[in-house]
Amino acid sequence: MNHLGSHTFRSLSKRTCLVVVSLLMGLGCAFTIGGASAQDRDGAKISLLMVTGMPGGTCYQVGLGMASLWTTKLRGAGIRVSAAHSEGTRENIEAIRISDADLILAEQFLCSMAFHGSGIYKGQSLSELRSIATLWPDVTHLLIHADRLESGAIQDLQGLTLATGPPDSGNKYTTQMLLKSMKTIRRPVNFRFMSNMAAAEAFRKGTVQALDLTGGVPVPLITTLCTEPRQTLRFLDITDSQLEAFRASGWEHMFRYVVAPGTYPGQERPINTMAQMNVLAVTSTLNSEVVYDLTKTLYENLDYLARVHPACRGMSLKKALTGLNTPLHRGAIRYYREQGLEIPAHLIK
Repeated sequence: MNHLGSHTFRSLSKRTCLVVVSLLMGLGCAFTIGGASAQDRDGAKISLLMVTGMPGGTCYQVGLGMASLWTTKLRGAGIRVSAAHSEGTRENIEAIRISDADLILAEQFLCSMAFHGSGIYKGQSLSELRSIATLWPDVTHLLIHADRLESGAIQDLQGLTLATGPPDSGNKYTTQMLLKSMKTIRRPVNFRFMSNMAAAEAFRKGTVQALDLTGGVPVPLITTLCTEPRQTLRFLDITDSQLEAFRASGWEHMFRYVVAPGTYPGQERPINTMAQMNVLAVTSTLNSEVVYDLTKTLYENLDYLARVHPACRGMSLKKALTGLNTPLHRGAIRYYREQGLEIPAHLIK
């Protein structure tokens, strides 16, 4: 079993307590415990910490739901999962590195970089990182004040101030690399690094003219912004040529994603943007029986997760390994093999 390390997780130190899973118990979902438990197998009482994302985002909302699901269903097994918010993928990966978290929600590409010691993690391979599954598409949303709209594409950001994620977030890094790959940006984009909530407030006040928010569709904070009175915002498209240029610059994992009309209040046209997959990842030292129980419980209760957030409606056992490039934890491998899934060789370590 993996115990939490002695380090203090940098984001958590700024708060008085963890976000405990009981916050979601008001969803009114009742669960029945069944099957052999981890407690029966090793007699342990197991407390796990999962770090998610920023409030107002999909990872935060779904992370709370997952923690609630596991704690409720696996209570008889002696497993309790607590969820806490964070600044995003890069901070979550660091939490695994310094043993301050047992589970994380993170963008697949950065997890792959971290494990293989490539890209921004060159020379800093995180060999203990393991995946459980890919989850939902992490979709890029670029919003702009209506009076700043020109072409309706991403080049409208040039010369503006864009609120993106905190320094350790994945969306901040991805958006910077996207703009770097574009040859048509003549005037620099001014970045402001801040949390989702702070970014939304800056957008409301007009101190930034554009927003970069990433998450499973629909992103809760974007829905809120779209329903506010006197809020005039527009969504920017990423064109086919811009997406292909980005993919050619080393981001081939990115794929086209079209947000259907009506996904957000007042959104009358499709949004042509891009996405990558989100991943549930753990440390390799976490007890394999525990990971087996977590994986099994997750896929036996997808209907519950779909009620937590619509982004989870596309999750299925058949898609659990789609696009995955970080080796699986042995506990997850056991469950998938029992379900008849073929495990690619690059996911076994």
